[in-house]
Amino acid sequence: MLKRLFYLFLFFFNILVVNGQQSAALQEVINPIFPISVNELPDRLLFQNTHNKVIISEFTLPKRGLGGLLLFSPDGKFCISSGNDSRTTVYSVDQASIKQIVDLPFRSVFAVFNPSAEEVLLVHSPSVFKQKLSRYSIHTWEPIHTRNIASDINSVGISSDGQTIGFSNNRLIQLLDYHSFEKKEVNWQKEKQRLLVFNPRKQELASVTDGNIIQIRNLSDEVLEEVKADQAKVVWLSYDRFGDHLLSLDEIGNLYVWNVDQKKLTSKFDQIYLRPSFNEKNELLLKQDNEWHSLSLLQEEASLVEAPYFEKNKESRFKILPKPILGYTRETGLILGAATTMIWYPKSNDSSKFSQPTVFVPAVSYGFNGKQLSIGGSMEAYYKHKWYFANTLSFTNNNKNYFFGVGKESEREHKTAYVSDNIVLDGSVSRILSDRFFIGLGYKLRKDSKLSFERDPMLAFNGGAGGWLFGIGPVLRMDKRDNIIFPSKGSWLEINYYRFNKDLISDYQYHEIKFDYRKYFPVNWLIKGDVLAVQAMFNGTWGGDVPFYQLPYMTADKAFRGVWRNLYIADQVYSVQAEYRSYFSEVDPRFGYAVFAGLGDDAKNFFKDYAASIKAFYGVGFRQQLVPKFRLDSRVDFGLTSKGDFGIFVGTGVAF
Repeated sequence: MLKRLFYLFLFFFNILVVNGQQSAALQEVINPIFPISVNELPDRLLFQNTHNKVIISEFTLPKRGLGGLLLFSPDGKFCISSGNDSRTTVYSVDQASIKQIVDLPFRSVFAVFNPSAEEVLLVHSPSVFKQKLSRYSIHTWEPIHTRNIASDINSVGISSDGQTIGFSNNRLIQLLDYHSFEKKEVNWQKEKQRLLVFNPRKQELASVTDGNIIQIRNLSDEVLEEVKADQAKVVWLSYDRFGDHLLSLDEIGNLYVWNVDQKKLTSKFDQIYLRPSFNEKNELLLKQDNEWHSLSLLQEEASLVEAPYFEKNKESRFKILPKPILGYTRETGLILGAATTMIWYPKSNDSSKFSQPTVFVPAVSYGFNGKQLSIGGSMEAYYKHKWYFANTLSFTNNNKNYFFGVGKESEREHKTAYVSDNIVLDGSVSRILSDRFFIGLGYKLRKDSKLSFERDPMLAFNGGAGGWLFGIGPVLRMDKRDNIIFPSKGSWLEINYYRFNKDLISDYQYHEIKFDYRKYFPVNWLIKGDVLAVQAMFNGTWGGDVPFYQLPYMTADKAFRGVWRNLYIADQVYSVQAEYRSYFSEVDPRFGYAVFAGLGDDAKNFFKDYAASIKAFYGVGFRQQLVPKFRLDSRVDFGLTSKGDFGIFVGTGVAF
């Protein structure tokens, strides 16, 4: 008798604080059906009657420790316990007695009972890199199905229909099929997620972000509502049995009851240090003043408006997406840097069919092979449905490149390195004629320092002195893409003509025309969401002496990706290419691949004395999504040509 009184004194002396879905100190958990609670001590569990405080059963667990798994089933018939002893113990419970019925040889981290089946889900056997997910029958307590999952899972739940498992780890919310354990969806979130719980009546779930915001979303990952909790960290989250209320408990003992449908805080309790529960009448069970009480949420409900807890699910029209620059070209070698994509979306009530966002991207990068420093930015802006502005401005110090010759004289053995400094402005101002068509004025301004060659080139060339270039001319543009970051359907066409004139700034005089057409098809060949993209490009110059570094090309960042930029330069070039873009897994779009192929050629003049020397190219690429909710990918492409050229290109965004 004295021993039991000592344990009770020790229990009530400690202040119990919950941490996540488990407790960090001594725990007491209330049975939702019977007037029984289980109390945790360092080396044992005590089951007692909550009315008269009489000890019903005591179980010695010498190495269990504190803060492990401890919970009752929703029907009150089972209690599951697990701790540092690497055991999982199951007890059968009724009002008169508690019996140990199962002792499993592993430690369990989470346990969830299926609301639609007589089964329990256990996350157990944690190690450094993985742990196990298992389904157990509550009749035989034998495993039905097991698979490995990530070791950093911090919460797990089962949907109201019992068909979907959800868990959160880091910035991921993953959904699995309950029976097969196969992934149904992997949703990459903008913030870390924890405390995932399913609504027991709706196909919805709630979780808490690192910013202490409670998010309610459907199973398609659409955020339906956000609740801005107070500053104290939310450490427990649960729906009531009917899904009418969502409850959150913070680390300083404040319990909030939210009516999500009505978007209001209906009740608030303080000095709550134990996890509440709900009985079969959906009454709230919570401990205050060392006594367990049952409260009707409807009777306690009152509209409390101390703070604007509920925020409208309204995405900001302005987004900032920082991104690293990781690249590689044959000329510059490894490129490292940073950029920020700033996006302004049009108003939601925009009456124009043309609703592309305005994008501004400042960037700085460094190429290690030539000690090349590049600073600049690009902008695409739309103004009052009438005007479109596109500009790219860059300054490059120690711009390293190679000269191979021009046209048919180009050979690899002629390769000679050179460096220069340059500043480049390339842009256009267009009038929007309709929702998709533009006509305007394009311009190019460029200044190159005198080129410094590693050795004297073997072939004659034009442009070694550098100098000014200024060209201006009309531009025609059509944009029917569904997305400017990752287009999956629609088309894009741009035709530019430039006149470079010595009478107007330029040190060189010639004509240039560019034709670029792209088409995108949502083919869904292998998985939902894959895309076939095709491009046809022509770039030609005539009527003057063009500096060789401004001659049209089809390599480097263009069709023959990764091949030496100046290997195939000529007065005129064309290329056609196709690229298939897909994912490795339909449920996880963070990782993907591309397969591409095409052909092209260069000539002095395709329309006079043209001798074909068509070159084919083909290759594969790998993609990784950089920013959640946006299809902004980093890419690595490996390509080969029919002439034996090998290229590797590392960059950001789609190839075209």
